[in-house]
Amino acid sequence: MSLTKKAFVAAVLVAAAVFVTAAAADHHGGRSHEHGKLLRANLVGSILSDPPIHARARGGVPWEGSGTASLDRRGRFEFRIRNLVIAGTGSAGPVTTIKVSLFCAPDSNLVAAFTTDSEPLSEDGDAEFKQHVTVPARCLAPVLLVHPNGNTNAYIAASGFTS
Repeated sequence: MSLTKKAFVAAVLVAAAVFVTAAAADHHGGRSHEHGKLLRANLVGSILSDPPIHARARGGVPWEGSGTASLDRRGRFEFRIRNLVIAGTGSAGPVTTIKVSLFCAPDSNLVAAFTTDSEPLSEDGDAEFKQHVTVPARCLAPVLLVHPNGNTNAYIAASGFTS
């Protein structure tokens, strides 16, 4: 193979490597810090048959809605929830603010690893925020609880899923 062909093959290989790297970054939203995520969780509204979690009782009415949350190694906590409303009403009703707490196993652990500041919840049940929190050194079986109107003794949504 002549030097020109070798240079051409090398250029094609470099271009392919650049393309694959760019595509991988695009697949992750261009965020190169994805590897630093400690926690990714889906959130669902609580229902009347949900049990207490870390001694926090579920809300007094059923809630529907879903969301996501993530926590990275630097303490960046990102939270987004949509349509967290009282089931059948389409409204968040009297709940105008929420806090989110992270609990770690065992369930008898009553102290949250962190609790966010209060953030507004729209009438339509939407909230989105980013806060800096203290990351625990170790957290087994992490659970996120969404508290209504600053009441950290109750939850209206939790990490989990519905089928």
